[in-house]
Amino acid sequence: MTVKKIEKDIYWVGAIDWDRRMFDELIPLPEGTSYNSYLIKGQKKTALIDTVDPTKEDDLLDNLDDLGIEHLDYIVVNHAEQDHSGAIPLMLELYSEAKIVTNQKCKKMLMEHLLIKEDRIITINDNDTLSLGGKTLRFIFTPWVHWPETILTYLEEDKILFSCDLFGAHLAESNLWVDDESKVYFAAKRYYAEIMMPFRSNIKKHLERLKELEIKTIAPSHGQIYSHPEFILSSYGEWISDKVENEVIIPY
Repeated sequence: MTVKKIEKDIYWVGAIDWDRRMFDELIPLPEGTSYNSYLIKGQKKTALIDTVDPTKEDDLLDNLDDLGIEHLDYIVVNHAEQDHSGAIPLMLELYSEAKIVTNQKCKKMLMEHLLIKEDRIITINDNDTLSLGGKTLRFIFTPWVHWPETILTYLEEDKILFSCDLFGAHLAESNLWVDDESKVYFAAKRYYAEIMMPFRSNIKKHLERLKELEIKTIAPSHGQIYSHPEFILSSYGEWISDKVENEVIIPY
């Protein structure tokens, strides 16, 4: 899939992996997956939110080239797992001026596993903001959803939540936006059960915090983008609750 415009100066520049059938050597992918990377062009600065799996870095490069991106100021790293961070070394090589923006825990992981030099990393704290000029990124720390360093990034002016793995779904789709809620519901619920459910108590706490934000759009790292975020927010509310469904009574 080629570059997709989300809003003015906000683009999907990631990659669709139609053929991948296993994730982390453990999770079956019957319908493939996507590695969602997002480009935001401010009046003064340009930021990339996450990269892609290293097997798909050419797709990311092609998309940036199609947009004519010759200068990149920031690479926001929400998560250190390779399907998010795998193309970072190449990005830093091609965009020598770019700085990584992430938290202390993720910084340590990137330095240890990807051998990123410390002087290429800007460390931020929970609830910090970064201005791109007319577009402001706010960083929300969500540890153990599902790794200890996980961050969500909220674009204040456009009310877009870049939610990392939270609210994700392993789906390869040509349409950028959720267009079949029943299909996405099943895929997102499976994703939650296989990846997120062990961190249910943490997710519950962080969902309460998200209620403070006005969210128009949720853009996860895998799967389609939610233009009606109440759909996935209410679904997660069900999954993390103590409510019992499909109860069976066996008389004897």
